[in-house]
Amino acid sequence: MYNYTYLVFKFMCSLIHMTRKSILEVTEEVLKTLKKEKELSIKSLSEKVDSQWRTTLKSLEFLKGVGLVRERKGKKTNKEERLFSLRDAPAKYGK
Repeated sequence: MYNYTYLVFKFMCSLIHMTRKSILEVTEEVLKTLKKEKELSIKSLSEKVDSQWRTTLKSLEFLKGVGLVRERKGKKTNKEERLFSLRDAPAKYGK
């Protein structure tokens, strides 16, 4: 009985973890999070959005290309980190 319950539990957990967010959902959540928090790194954004850092980075690169997000280098630690924040005024597309 115990093995059967454990197998069902593992199956349910794997189904929950297999669901993915689309890139549009991640982009919407990134914008909402950046409105609340002023400036965040890729790692902290991906943790708050609950997405992989690669997907979050793709979303941020797109938003940067459109001109909704700006990027700066942070030097809080020995290694440089990329910090993203919303722009004050929307820039022209492609800049």
